[in-house]
Amino acid sequence: MRGTTENKIIGNLNKFIIDEFHLNLKEGQPIYIGESNLNHMKSEHPEDFKIYGDKIEEIINNPDYIAKHPNKKNSAIEYIKIYKNENNDYVLVAVRATGAGTLFARTLFVMDKEKVEKYKNKNALIPYKK
Repeated sequence: MRGTTENKIIGNLNKFIIDEFHLNLKEGQPIYIGESNLNHMKSEHPEDFKIYGDKIEEIINNPDYIAKHPNKKNSAIEYIKIYKNENNDYVLVAVRATGAGTLFARTLFVMDKEKVEKYKNKNALIPYKK
């Protein structure tokens, strides 16, 4: 039998995000990360993961901004934190729901400058309030 990996809770969905995006999800619902999510981040965004992979919980629990993916209906939440460095990196962690409604951190990457400007121009960056 192959070894099983546990999904780790890295945060909880809060009322501010539910209200802001009119989500049909429950307050306090856990946000998980699993081995397949981590593998995706490592393979698709290796440099970003190397720098910010240990900050996923911090980004989920204390983002500077939140955004909602325009093409995902109910539960595509983007948590964005700015790291003050030479590039002022906007680091995005995307959270998606499974068909059963379980929330998982799906990817992590540094937004390129064009994407940041596009979000700003569309007023898509919503300041996060606890």
